[in-house]
Amino acid sequence: MKRTNAPMGVMSAIAIAIAIAVPLSAPAPAHAQQVATSAVEAGEASPPVAQEANRDQEPNQQDAVQGLQVKAQEPEGFWKGSSLAIRPRTYYLDRDRDSKPDNEGWALGGAIEFKSGWAADVLQVAATVYTSQELYAPADKDGTLLFKPGPEQFTVLGEAYVTARFGEGDGLRVGRQSFDLPWLARHDVRMAPNTFEAIATGRPAKTGLAYIAGYVDKIKRKDDDEFIPMSEAAGAAGSDEGLGLVGAQYTFSDGSLVGFTNQASFDVMNTFFIKAEKSFDIGQDVSIRGYAQYTDQRSEGDELIGGFGTHLVSVKGELFYPNASFRLAASRAGSGRGLQSPFGGPPNYLSIIVDNFDRAGEEAYMVGASYDFKGVGVEGLSAFTNISTGNTPDSGPNASPDETEYDLTVDYRFGKSSALDRLWIRVRGAYIDQDERDTNGDDYFDFRIIVNYAFDIF
Repeated sequence: MKRTNAPMGVMSAIAIAIAIAVPLSAPAPAHAQQVATSAVEAGEASPPVAQEANRDQEPNQQDAVQGLQVKAQEPEGFWKGSSLAIRPRTYYLDRDRDSKPDNEGWALGGAIEFKSGWAADVLQVAATVYTSQELYAPADKDGTLLFKPGPEQFTVLGEAYVTARFGEGDGLRVGRQSFDLPWLARHDVRMAPNTFEAIATGRPAKTGLAYIAGYVDKIKRKDDDEFIPMSEAAGAAGSDEGLGLVGAQYTFSDGSLVGFTNQASFDVMNTFFIKAEKSFDIGQDVSIRGYAQYTDQRSEGDELIGGFGTHLVSVKGELFYPNASFRLAASRAGSGRGLQSPFGGPPNYLSIIVDNFDRAGEEAYMVGASYDFKGVGVEGLSAFTNISTGNTPDSGPNASPDETEYDLTVDYRFGKSSALDRLWIRVRGAYIDQDERDTNGDDYFDFRIIVNYAFDIF
């Protein structure tokens, strides 16, 4: 397998970008994988096991069913409670392929986020501008998704919404906004997340019932600055259909939970998702958590992208220690067609750095481990690794190469006592080994450096 090293100037520029980012800042962790995120943003504590399960922060996996993020505590006034934050990010990606064209790029950008307090304790406005600027973007290595196709840098008003608060933490939100749901999510794995033009209502919950319902008209994908109809994003060119959604999750006092979502992409497809999780204490500070999920996805109405029906079953078990965890997972996709995820948020427990392991007829298995080095006195340093392997049909219309993905992620977060508080450096590597007996097989190495920071103007 050939290796093409980045030019020395590019690697030097990475170091410069880190230096640039230091006095600037980093987006908060991408996608929380438990309802803990909803509870935390609501000003509540979250179940201990959920906090442990969420520490790896794999942004390519979104299985939480979260209510609308509306603070439950007594709100401050419109101006007194306002905040302006700058969240710089720099991202380098090098995908070195064995036979297909390589992909490489390096971007500098991030987000500027304004959020008001509550006018009359009822109304809040918010807006976020995202940008991705080229530092290194060779045209012959396009396809990183760091930029628009071309590649072309971009800036976009990704979020601009009004929230009305009512009841005890319930809310109604209208405008450009984000979601963190299975199959419909920010999917914040590059420079800017997916965002949506929508109206939604709901509430988060530490324990008890969280819910969300709404209508989504358009999506701005992570590598674009335009909002397009949901049906067009799903592959129905020239169409103009939206998506209706409803979801709920009930969290018990011990952190166990059940949840579901149903998303009807009108005249395209319907996606139903259900999940359950439960923890079992097996010793002091040691527990096992079991996870199970099921997705049913099928065409509906005018079947604008064709008639189909498929499903995904996925299970995971994870053994938690205070500073470490070990996991096993397995999944099986329906043979009729691979799962479609045009709106982000693939929930499969085997969705890791590069692949989702949900192709037609795919049987997949994963083993992984995580470690927080504070257990040996190194605060802020953590790492996790996963190995997933997927087997697909060898012949027929859904034949595709079997593959194995080997992943390693290393994170370093500077502590509050450091002058670099809120700086987060993430280094990721993935090797994808595909069966090259299939003419479509292609081994490749995916390498990424992501530097995030965050600071508040007020």
